[in-house]
Amino acid sequence: MKQDIVVIANGAPYGSESLFNALRLAIALNEQGGITLKLFLMSDAVSAALAGQAPAEGYNLRQMLEILLAQGVTIRLCKTCTDARGIT
Repeated sequence: MKQDIVVIANGAPYGSESLFNALRLAIALNEQGGITLKLFLMSDAVSAALAGQAPAEGYNLRQMLEILLAQGVTIRLCKTCTDARGIT
């Protein structure tokens, strides 16, 4: 029986490593298998998937989200949070 896991991330992209670590955890959990993983982005984390970002820190959050999507992970964004930030 597969276990359902929801990772809720709310850290600002590139402001700290909290969102990066949440995505690393999600990728690692999903790669182990035996689970159904879902990712919910809220607060400032909703801006992680915006196109055109060119991060200088050496990691790319959008790319990490694309990996999770390619692995079949369901990713949802908080509608209130996206509206507040002008993201459609």
